[in-house]
Order: sequence, then structure tokens, then C-alpha cells
Amino acid sequence: MKTLSSFIIAISLFLLPIKGLILTMILFISLDTCTALYVTIKLNGLKSFQSTKFFNIVVKSFFYLASIILAFSIDIYIFEGSIMGIKLLLAKSMTAVWVFNEIKSCDENSIKLGNKPFFEMIKNLLGKMKQLKKDLNEITNV
Repeated sequence: MKTLSSFIIAISLFLLPIKGLILTMILFISLDTCTALYVTIKLNGLKSFQSTKFFNIVVKSFFYLASIILAFSIDIYIFEGSIMGIKLLLAKSMTAVWVFNEIKSCDENSIKLGNKPFFEMIKNLLGKMKQLKKDLNEITNV
């Protein structure tokens, strides 16, 4: 029992520097899962919900988190903690790639409900903000 608790403490201390990256990834996996469930139930009804598909979440979580931990290990043991002066660049980049993937998946779920793509909505929002800034500058320069 003492050996097991020592092992768990050692793993926890090793992963402590990337706990934020791991929690971020878990948050986005959960968000994607919730949106997928909502879309499935909304489009096909409650009977279309299958618990067997939940196993995919485990596989996806394991793959994403294992790749982040591997990137962290490469950062620490090969690049000695930083690349081009940026700490844990590989682990952060890997997390960013998986987060983008999950955001894109949430976007696809939203599109299935008939909504516009997120990136199109952001582009329109930025265009409106630029126009608002232009209008405010005209008003203040009068």
C-alpha cells in the first residue's frame, strides 16, 4: 500500500507543472461531449442516446492526455524545459491543437442544429466592432 501511494504521489508531482493544460483539455472534452449529447437528443430524441458511445470519450481522453504528457516529457528531458525561451512549448502546442480540434467539433455540432459556423460569427463580430470603432472615431473628431 505504501508503494502504491508513493507511486501516485510521484506521478502527481511529475504532472503538477501541466495540471492547467490537463484541466483545460478535460474541460474542452467535456464541452464537446455535452454539445454532442445535446445535438443527438435534440435531433433524434432521447431513444437515440446510446451509452456504448461513451467509451469513445475514454479513448479520446486517454489519447489526448497521453500525447500532452508525452510532449511534456520531451520538453523536460530533451529540450530541458524550454524551446526558444518558451517554457513547455511542445506541451502547450499539443494542447492548443487538441483544444482547436474540440472547438471545431463543437462547431460541427452547432452547424448540425442549423447555426452559423463559430468562425463566421466571430468574423462578423469583428467586422461590426471595426465599424463601431470607425463610427466612434468620426463622432469624436467632429
